[in-house]
Amino acid sequence: MPRPQGGGRLATFVAALIAVSFVVLGYLHQYGIHIPPNTLPWEPVDLNAPPGWIAHWQLRALSRDGELCRAALRATPLAIQPLKDQRIDDACGFENVVRADRSPVTFAPRTTATCALTASLFWYQKALQAAAQAQLHTRLIRIDQVGTFACRNVNSEVTGPRSQHATANAIDIAAFHFADGRSADIERDYGKATPEGRFLDTAHDAACRLFNAVLGPRYNRQHAAHFHLDMGAYRMCR
Repeated sequence: MPRPQGGGRLATFVAALIAVSFVVLGYLHQYGIHIPPNTLPWEPVDLNAPPGWIAHWQLRALSRDGELCRAALRATPLAIQPLKDQRIDDACGFENVVRADRSPVTFAPRTTATCALTASLFWYQKALQAAAQAQLHTRLIRIDQVGTFACRNVNSEVTGPRSQHATANAIDIAAFHFADGRSADIERDYGKATPEGRFLDTAHDAACRLFNAVLGPRYNRQHAAHFHLDMGAYRMCR
């Protein structure tokens, strides 16, 4: 039997270290020692607390369990309305979708998306508020989004795989608006050495810690004017 190469040994070591860490944390929790929320994978996700290093794992769990996901959202300041599942064809339609009628930051228009994507967006708003304070010294008050559900292929190609938009599992964000009247427009400000440009850089990096795929102007020209964020099966940060 071939011996594992260096990468295999490193992966095995990391997996063992993670397992030991969870065991230690579990013992500490059992004996009443406070463990921050969103630290133990077997504990319920707390969307009101900051996401931890298992955020992607927790969001995947929410995507698999609609009832659990909706319960997590109802414990937040969000006002959500679950929608009926809809099927257009074999590759288009959605299930476990909610409409967010109220959120800490206003979305224009309001979002209709999968429950897990909505949970990610709730966490994302907190990261965006921190970025607004750090880079612009003001509050974020509105996010302009240009679509969640659309029955189309990736990049609107005639052939090819369906986009995550085909199942309402993605959102395209075009601009951010702030309490002092300024805005950060992705097409206008991305990549510039300005407070707005730096905010967009931070917003992009923060998205990569929550969403599975994050695509922006660096990826291709189809994304020159927006950030694409989705909760699909593939991890990308471009």
